[in-house]
Amino acid sequence: MAPISETDQSAQVLPRRIEPDRDDDKSAFAPAVLAASATVVAALCGVVALSFESVVTQDSVTAANGEAIGAGVTVAELIALAPVVLVSLMAVLGVIARRAALTGAVTAGYGAVSAGLAVLDVGLLIDPIDSNRLELFRPITAAALQPGAGAYLILAAHVLAALGGLFGLVAVSRASMSDGYGHSTHADMTNRASAIRIGGWLSVLAVAAAAVAAGSMFASPYYSSDAIVLVSVAIDSPMTTSVGSGIVALAVLIVVAAVLASISPNVAAGASVGAGLGMLGVTGSRVVAGASSGPGVDAAPGSWVGVIASAVLVVVGIVLVPVSKLRERRGVSAEVRRATPVDSTSATNRWHVVAGVVGVATGVLIVTGALLPTLTVPDGLPAPTILATRVAAVAGFIVVLASIPMFFSVLAATVRPALGVLTAAAVMGASGVLQSVVLAADIDGIALGVGGIATALGTVGAVLCGGCVLLAGSAEREDVDTSDMRVDVRLGSAAWLGALLSVAGLALPLYRGTDVTAAWFGTFPWGWDVWGQAFLAVTIVVSAVVASRSRPARGTALLVGCVIAMIIYLLGWPLTKTRALEPVIGPGVIVGALGALTLAVAALLSARSRLR
Repeated sequence: MAPISETDQSAQVLPRRIEPDRDDDKSAFAPAVLAASATVVAALCGVVALSFESVVTQDSVTAANGEAIGAGVTVAELIALAPVVLVSLMAVLGVIARRAALTGAVTAGYGAVSAGLAVLDVGLLIDPIDSNRLELFRPITAAALQPGAGAYLILAAHVLAALGGLFGLVAVSRASMSDGYGHSTHADMTNRASAIRIGGWLSVLAVAAAAVAAGSMFASPYYSSDAIVLVSVAIDSPMTTSVGSGIVALAVLIVVAAVLASISPNVAAGASVGAGLGMLGVTGSRVVAGASSGPGVDAAPGSWVGVIASAVLVVVGIVLVPVSKLRERRGVSAEVRRATPVDSTSATNRWHVVAGVVGVATGVLIVTGALLPTLTVPDGLPAPTILATRVAAVAGFIVVLASIPMFFSVLAATVRPALGVLTAAAVMGASGVLQSVVLAADIDGIALGVGGIATALGTVGAVLCGGCVLLAGSAEREDVDTSDMRVDVRLGSAAWLGALLSVAGLALPLYRGTDVTAAWFGTFPWGWDVWGQAFLAVTIVVSAVVASRSRPARGTALLVGCVIAMIIYLLGWPLTKTRALEPVIGPGVIVGALGALTLAVAALLSARSRLR
């Protein structure tokens, strides 16, 4: 055979080296540019809004009669503006470096939070005095207020940031199809969830920070003894404030769940930093505004806690990539070592156990809270009966039962999806108790009792348990055969129909009486009980979508969890109807029962496909 010349050798095609997270796919670059552009314009809108005067209140909101209404806090305004400026700079740098996925992740994380902030801005336009935007202005007169050009620019900034977030999601989705996305120098970590790559402690820290940051949006942002500045918790605030706060809280939880499930550490880091900066702008501006607005107003603990949790999310995003690389260096190179199921199974079992421990603790706390006095009353007065504790007790007991199989490796993977839905049912059940506590606490002499404290802790535990279930699912996904994943049109149709009927059932009242009506979406402002029902409704819709595209075993468990959750909700009719005079069955029972029945049919279809 003739020897190969140098020219022939140079003409040989060598295999291209796969680099981790090389996301330079051209199809992802265009939406990344759009995401960066929208965020840059959003930042410019914010800068222009603050440039009218040294204090935006002089132009954003003015008294209808021309009176002075009090200055805002310039430093607080800058803190509120800084996140969108930083995100826009990171997005531009990402585009220059042709890192489409990273650009999309940063803008998507910040855009998710901005969607809720835009709703809060609508309140600034509709009813400025009750919006409590002390970073922009502090009312010193009860005269009617009207928005100015600056207020509209602030709204435009958040709407554009949310639009940039949508483009960012598209960029991440397209970049995920490129070569090297999710690749790792450690074979065991290739295409593994970020929760596995960074380890348990950092993952738990991210989940806890997200839960605390979300909870801070429902706390009162300020203490006020000023008769003009009236501040209340989110659920007692105007509709725009309560809904906007809820969207921000839900956005943070969804982003962090996506962060831990992402197979790209760079994408996970960008989304965490983006969402953390968005939250930091909200909570940080509240803290500074409360401390600097003058006598009678101060920042409440909820704002301080929110600042700390938001900062933790940013720090998690910053250290996420270095930590994942450090853990990879401890292993053997991908060219030498092959993935073994032993390590991943061990990690999966650990997360199953953690979810089980948290679930049992959650259920015990909620059941204990239902048995102990929820409120304390002055001596000589009978303790009030809170019928919502009955539903909470049922939900807590079911969570305990569903958590026990998580300690057994043979059963844990089968039960895990159902446990995730049941934690949402526990939040729904406990929210009715918390609403009664909020209403009773306004009465002199009545205070929170041991049962109320246990219920509140159980609610937090339910959220944490749901996060642990997601992490367990991320670890578990790598240990099972995905070859039986397929889309069943009949199953998908039944699951979707059942979810829509269930949402309608959760939105409508379970009963009506001559003096009171059960909680439903038509009561404004929403109370804790309505927010709990909305949380369960969102969970059921997401579960139906996931179940229609999941492996039959996992899809069946998800749908069974939805059915049980709806049964727990429907039990509110016989268990709590006596709080109303002459109660009659409401449309929520009929529509909700149809939803539960349809979801049960979908579960049977999923189980049948598994047996084929």
